[in-house]
Amino acid sequence: NRALQVKWYQDRLHWTYEDWIQTLWTDESTFSTTDFGHRPWVLRRPEEEFHPDCIDETWESGRESVMIWGGFCGEMKSELQVIPPEVKVDSIYYVTHILDPVLIPFWHQTCEHYGWTQVVEDGAPGHQRFTKHCRAINQVEILPWPPQSPDLNLIEALWGDMETELGEIFGWIKDIEVIIRAVKAIWDSIEISRLDGLICSMPERLEAVIAAGGMATAY
Repeated sequence: NRALQVKWYQDRLHWTYEDWIQTLWTDESTFSTTDFGHRPWVLRRPEEEFHPDCIDETWESGRESVMIWGGFCGEMKSELQVIPPEVKVDSIYYVTHILDPVLIPFWHQTCEHYGWTQVVEDGAPGHQRFTKHCRAINQVEILPWPPQSPDLNLIEALWGDMETELGEIFGWIKDIEVIIRAVKAIWDSIEISRLDGLICSMPERLEAVIAAGGMATAY
């Protein structure tokens, strides 16, 4: 599996800035009422920073949280979509609330601005069935994406920025509606230079992941 991932990265080492600027990065992220920017501590040696045993891949708690979807392409950002906590994002919900009313119109805008654009989705099972038909009839082109590759999905870096800023500005927030308003405000304030810098970083990200054999990197 990792060998296939590395091959995917190697096959795109020749991609230029113009190639990556025609990529629409999308994903969901969860924001909660506590613990912005905090993660468990581990004891490790310096060279073990990115060892799998020293990485907190997923964690759960009973805190109140909300899932938010967004996307960006070049200097363009989509509107954020708030997914109610009680909703399970299956393929029908994804198509009727995100793909058809938001992602596809935004994709048309990016194609008009940058030329034909490929879309990066997270590949969750709920996005794999009903969505294929919707994408096909709208001629949306998906960039095949290696699984478990957050180092390369540039929107993950934006989610990290936003979580950090929430923690620095607000600290502990107990009201989920306040979080939603704050997340939207921070999203709107993201500067074009940050988006452009992420796009310019793709060659370095690819090289770093290849050097790490498909494992986690500093990105």
